[in-house]
Amino acid sequence: MAFELGLVFSPKLDLALGVLSLIAVSGMGFFFYWEVLRPYAAKTRPSQMDPPEEGDTYEIVVPESTRFYKFSVGQVYGDIPTLCKSIQDDHLVFVLKKGKDTEDYDILINRSGPAIMKPPRMQHFAKMESQEKLESHEIIGQTASFRISDKIIKDRMTQYFEIGITSNFFVNKLGKERMKFIFSVQKIHPGLSTRSRDKKGLYSFGKERSSEED
Repeated sequence: MAFELGLVFSPKLDLALGVLSLIAVSGMGFFFYWEVLRPYAAKTRPSQMDPPEEGDTYEIVVPESTRFYKFSVGQVYGDIPTLCKSIQDDHLVFVLKKGKDTEDYDILINRSGPAIMKPPRMQHFAKMESQEKLESHEIIGQTASFRISDKIIKDRMTQYFEIGITSNFFVNKLGKERMKFIFSVQKIHPGLSTRSRDKKGLYSFGKERSSEED
């Protein structure tokens, strides 16, 4: 018994446990910094972020543990932070609402700033209401497009970010058919002026070169 107690409370074992505890705490601290503090710090300091580029895509699969998922486009915050002075935070918010026990979705689109949209198979853009709705089957293999900026002139925009949403089905590792949504930055017209970055890290649109047709 004396030998067992000596083994349990030996200095070497205490040292080993102390080292393991230190490694565990350090690992948790690094994980918290990398996954929580670093992204938050970057978003609160836009000067450390890069603006999106035309062609950027964002793939979303709604987790099976929930029926709702939000995807937003904003100035500094959101899934697509534009870093553009003409865009508001939560300028465009997509709410994906999954049907019960199905892969059918309602897509609610809310705007907090000027926006125009072109539904699938339509040729021209039109002013958005404060909330619009699409159904997921409408965008399978098709794209709905949205333009956002700080002003609309005669139902048109001369400077804008154009965001697209489309969807398709895929089979996951469990052999279950799921729907994937793909958001994309289709256009930044006429581009961002790289020389216009202010102290807050925000850009202005570049100089207009010509009128853009729908």
